[in-house]
Amino acid sequence: MGFGDASIFLKVVLILLIVAFVIQILGVALPYWYAEDFGSASYNGGLFRSCNEVLNKKKCSSIKNPADWFAATQAFELIGLFLIIGALVLTIVVVFVKNDMKILKLVAWILSFCAFGFIIIGIIIYGAEATHLLKEYSGAFAITIIAGLVCLAAGVLGLLDWMGKSV
Repeated sequence: MGFGDASIFLKVVLILLIVAFVIQILGVALPYWYAEDFGSASYNGGLFRSCNEVLNKKKCSSIKNPADWFAATQAFELIGLFLIIGALVLTIVVVFVKNDMKILKLVAWILSFCAFGFIIIGIIIYGAEATHLLKEYSGAFAITIIAGLVCLAAGVLGLLDWMGKSV
């Protein structure tokens, strides 16, 4: 029971969850969910920091007392990150220690689907509420969407492995 005994689906799920974890951390941490440029001044911000640059002087600050919809977005994205961590830990246990534990596989793919759901709900809340505040979305917003989609792919492959399908 080890890495060599794990199915190809589980190995791909492990890689996808590692990728989703890294991408989600970047998406949550980077201050580039939105960006606006006004010529001599530019603004950008993320879930926890906002920055402005006026006359080549950049200043960033933490977001304090966010609106309810913004706090909900922060919460959904962080819960999505924690669900990815849970799915990743269980997948590591299944791949390297206990390949025959179907319950761990079941919980891992459920957590992957839940991570997808929480990440996408956070994106939907932000997209619905922030449209009247800003002009364009930026890179961290996009990579957070990608992290959600990678979790979906990991969940589907985990489900196929749990069902006993083979390549």
